[in-house]
Amino acid sequence: MKPRTNGSSSRIAAAIATFCLAAGAAGCSGPSHVKGGPFTGDPANFTYDLDGKEVTLKSGAAEERTGDKPDDVIATDLTGARIDADFDGDDGTDCAVVVTRDAGPLKVHYLAVIRGGSSDAMTVSLGKNVLVKNLAPDPKGGVIVTMLVHDKDVPEADPPTVEVKKVFSIKTGKLVATGGTGAT
Repeated sequence: MKPRTNGSSSRIAAAIATFCLAAGAAGCSGPSHVKGGPFTGDPANFTYDLDGKEVTLKSGAAEERTGDKPDDVIATDLTGARIDADFDGDDGTDCAVVVTRDAGPLKVHYLAVIRGGSSDAMTVSLGKNVLVKNLAPDPKGGVIVTMLVHDKDVPEADPPTVEVKKVFSIKTGKLVATGGTGAT
């Protein structure tokens, strides 16, 4: 007499086999973008040049008083957007983060890249009142920033709605836009 098999156990076995195959393929998908081990610096306690103003973060934040009123403060903050990878091809792990700084009622967002072993951060403005959704390593070198921006003729104070991808690379010691898709 043949034992009865349950159709769901066959589906479970197939799902497990598919998972194992996918996990194995992911492990063989090529070299990791992170080279040289984890990034050893601390971007939450770092100095950034934000449009000519050097700002030193302590525990991911800085405040600059501009007057006597409680709201007379320019706040600078490290966001949760971060990726560690080799962005400049030197086999060392670099760190890319997003920093925001008050610009009146809105915040300017900056992409910052700290090279492994460096005490300097390269920064570039991403725009005012944008929403950074993701940072990813560009296979050709550099950082891909996926973010929401404003459509043409939409006030900056309105929420951003247009998704764009911008690629930033390190060229002659500076962070520069080298490509992307979406609105400009």
